[in-house]
Amino acid sequence: MTKLIPMKHLLLIVAAVALIGAALVAMPEKKKSENPQISLNANLEIVDQSAITFNTVQEIGYDRKARTETTITLETTNSTYNVPTPESLAAKSSAPTFVEKSVEIKTGDSLSRVLANEGVSPQDIYKVSLADKKQNSLLQMRPGQTLTFVINDVSNELTQLTYVINRLESITFERSNNTFIRDEHFRTPDIAQTYKEAEINNSLFVDGLKSGIEQPLLIELANIFGWDIDFALDIRKGDSLSVLYEEKFLDGEKIGHGNIIAAQFINNGRTYQAIRFQTDKSTSYYTPDGLAMRKAFIRTPVDFTRISSKFNPNRLHPIFKTSRPHRGVDYAAASGTPVKAAGDGKISFAGKQNGYGNVVIIDHGRGYQTLYAHLKGFARGTKRGARVQQGKVIAYVGQTGWATGPHLHYEFRINGTHKNPVTVKLPNDAPMPKSDLQKYLPYAKQVATTLANSHSSSFAEKLALLKN
Repeated sequence: MTKLIPMKHLLLIVAAVALIGAALVAMPEKKKSENPQISLNANLEIVDQSAITFNTVQEIGYDRKARTETTITLETTNSTYNVPTPESLAAKSSAPTFVEKSVEIKTGDSLSRVLANEGVSPQDIYKVSLADKKQNSLLQMRPGQTLTFVINDVSNELTQLTYVINRLESITFERSNNTFIRDEHFRTPDIAQTYKEAEINNSLFVDGLKSGIEQPLLIELANIFGWDIDFALDIRKGDSLSVLYEEKFLDGEKIGHGNIIAAQFINNGRTYQAIRFQTDKSTSYYTPDGLAMRKAFIRTPVDFTRISSKFNPNRLHPIFKTSRPHRGVDYAAASGTPVKAAGDGKISFAGKQNGYGNVVIIDHGRGYQTLYAHLKGFARGTKRGARVQQGKVIAYVGQTGWATGPHLHYEFRINGTHKNPVTVKLPNDAPMPKSDLQKYLPYAKQVATTLANSHSSSFAEKLALLKN
């Protein structure tokens, strides 16, 4: 038996549809234009209630399935809404541009300070530091060096950082995703041999500089010949020097000098020649015969202004006014001037000795002994039994004991006998091994020939006169 829909329900539906239609007709025109328009089309029929069955309702479109087929038309006005894109999304979608900057390191600068001042984020600074954690190169930056970095101008991210140590060395930190990769770069300069010579009329440095020899080279020359020549006392007017050395070029521009290959010095009628040679153990300078230029002792263990008292067995003592032998040399120097060990050895005494004041005595072995007196104080580690190497600072110039002014009293003893430190013949360093000597001799002959062929006529003439 088919169930009938009550007539009152149908009447309520029809009434509701009629009310909605009347309301839409009564609305103002302005509102209609501003809001979406909805059209409801309904087909109304007068139905005899007694004849309505469930099947009839399906036919006239009131069943649940037919209800979904009711025509509803939505008409909306075409409107465009401009919604701003978030900055982060805009940055990612924009084409990146890169800005390169360079900053010269100044005193007190650090990586974080320099990059932060240029707008690099703390996160990127930390990531770069993390890539350099093992080497700590960025912690060793010095004034005058350069940091070059590239920033993504859209995302404000650091993409590359280059630490320029010098013209030949640099370290690059390249961004890879969220980390930085460290890479070291080295450039090799072009090397050219250069020859220079000078005649000394004033001093090594004054006349050397006039001849175009740079100061670092002059200092190195003084070190090479310093065991044989005292450049404060032995230099004479008319002395001459010649030097064959390397110059470094980068992109056609001179950037500095390399090693001294060979050098020759004419001093007070004597000739000294030094040739650089590298063995398996070290690199040093030798005579053409293979003897080491380096001696077992430094001629003068302090930078002094003058000799205030010479070696003299019959000197008149300045305080006691009696004839007392002066068994050493007094080097006048400012108080506090460093005093260096004349040679390798072991400290046998460090303390006070009557009129000598503060004293250091070094035993060098093979019967050699040196003494340093009137010291202001001792350097750290200077104590009895300590081993020292040639050139190590052991004390400082002073005026302790029986001294009338600040100076170093220096004695040189061989088997207990005092020798004049200025004139004593100093023993050579350890000889070159025979296996190295066989390689050295033909090389030294070749270099000596190159040096001789480079001499000016005046220098060659001076050498010829000395040989005769």
